[in-house]
Amino acid sequence: MKIKKYKLKYSKKDKLFVNQMMNETLDRGYLTDGGPNVNQFEKLWCEFNNSKYAVAVSNCTTGLECILKALKVEGGSVIVPSYTFIASPMSIYNARAIPIYADVDKKTLSLSLESIKNAARKDTKAVMIVHVGGVITNEIEEIKSWCNDNNIYLIEDAACAHGSEFNSTKAGNFGIASCFSFHHSKVLTSGEGGIITTSNKDLADKMKRIRAIGLDRSINNYESFEVGSNFKMSEITAILGILHTKNANKIINERREIAKTYNEKIKFNEVIKKFCLPKKSNPCYYKYYLYAQSKEARDKLISYCKNKDIDMPPFTYQTLCSDQTISKSIGCILKNELTNSKWLTNHIVCLPMYNGLKTKEIHYISKTINDFINKEEKKC
Repeated sequence: MKIKKYKLKYSKKDKLFVNQMMNETLDRGYLTDGGPNVNQFEKLWCEFNNSKYAVAVSNCTTGLECILKALKVEGGSVIVPSYTFIASPMSIYNARAIPIYADVDKKTLSLSLESIKNAARKDTKAVMIVHVGGVITNEIEEIKSWCNDNNIYLIEDAACAHGSEFNSTKAGNFGIASCFSFHHSKVLTSGEGGIITTSNKDLADKMKRIRAIGLDRSINNYESFEVGSNFKMSEITAILGILHTKNANKIINERREIAKTYNEKIKFNEVIKKFCLPKKSNPCYYKYYLYAQSKEARDKLISYCKNKDIDMPPFTYQTLCSDQTISKSIGCILKNELTNSKWLTNHIVCLPMYNGLKTKEIHYISKTINDFINKEEKKC
């Protein structure tokens, strides 16, 4: 049995839906910002995510930049984890603010309130919390309260958190604004793309202008009212966004069932430990995580699985943003030690997690992990 690390499958029904919408779009002959497909995608996302307003953009990175520009963080600092994809601090730099790296809690994979407090400066205008792998920290409400008390914006990088919940509240509804990624690899995808959510109408209207080089099509098609850029989503891209948003609950529930099977079948021990979710956190399972006892144990497990024809996904954030040369180029500041972030880069393991993963494949993966655990136990 050969198992891939990732697959993206579309059913015949999906393809018929896309072809029909494509034909209708081409018949209309309008392919850019402000079209009915983008508007429908935004409306459907609001309904699915319990959000008041949504703004479709070209990708999550530009979406985060759009949020930061609309909030006028320029000249100030923004706290962000180093344990994230480089796009998070890059969006801060592109919005002309200073990224300040803070540590995460290894039990939640997210910025801790303590690390945020330690990293905050007088010029801090925002905290960008990242829901790594779709996991929402159980400190999210305390972090939100602290940000409100200190007049600091809370922004959610919800790139991986489609449909993830904490205490029955979905990602994207904790901060002043959030952005989800619809990149090819994500739980829900349009190939490339992103969608911003907010409950603030004025902010939503401002971000719609920023994404379209400052234009406001309700007024005219030529006059710029904001300093913006071209972050628009096309009508073609929106078709795929509509497809997956319509099927979102089905897609996410399937991944949760895969995770449930892993939880039941794998016989965790000290060598390979279960990643226990924070209380009240219900992720979409963009990733399924394990903790290896050591870097050596992690590398041995990945090699063992490869020899059994299981192509393991890359472990999350193999190199911290703060360790990348580009961080110096974009003026990032390291305010405190990243003890937990460094630990995670050496201990996290990801198992194959994608829609269409068959039951017999999940059982085979689980058995292989158990065989490895038994093999290592006998050595001890």
